[in-house]
Amino acid sequence: MTSTPLHNLLLLTVALCLLAACSKTTTSMSQSYRNPGYEQTVFKKLFVIGVAQDQESRQVFEDAFANAINEQGGSAEASWGHLPKTEQLTQDEVRSAVQAGGFDGVLITRLLAVDKEQEYTPASTYNNPRTRFYAGGGGLYGQGFYGFYGTTYAKVHEPGYFETSTTIRVETNLYSLATGALVWTGQSATVDPTSIDDARESMTVAVAQKLKAEKLIP
Repeated sequence: MTSTPLHNLLLLTVALCLLAACSKTTTSMSQSYRNPGYEQTVFKKLFVIGVAQDQESRQVFEDAFANAINEQGGSAEASWGHLPKTEQLTQDEVRSAVQAGGFDGVLITRLLAVDKEQEYTPASTYNNPRTRFYAGGGGLYGQGFYGFYGTTYAKVHEPGYFETSTTIRVETNLYSLATGALVWTGQSATVDPTSIDDARESMTVAVAQKLKAEKLIP
């Protein structure tokens, strides 16, 4: 088969798509707990508070979390639109804003840790099968075309190497406004994100899906 520029472009496109799919960041809920006294509680409107070092990070994170919950069918709003202060908020400030906005639940999320682990893969030597294709033909119109595959083996040596894995751990707590009690808590683990944006999207979607699965949101 003769390669053409279009054929090569299609192969490159497929390869890039496969690479993008393989590099998709994953987040798992490493642990979670639901207060047994609130098994039937479904929150109609959540007030999202992100604990961050600066106002810009807080806004972006809260917006992403609220959007993820809304996309799952719930209703949530970022706290920065109601409480634009950069310093730590007081309990009275939070309660007043939540009551004024008609919220029935408060969701607070914070970074627990960024863990880095290094794993060593030792050197190895193995036989590598290589396939060769032989083709020939006879006849004006390609009649008598034949081919056969021959396999040879070559010794391949792979040197040892280190790989570093990064895990971002975030804690999310959900409280009832009516009682102030903790209704649900969960810890998420996001492994080897390609960027901060990638980590944020993966984590917020995973938590929102968990809230949906637990029937904490409609």
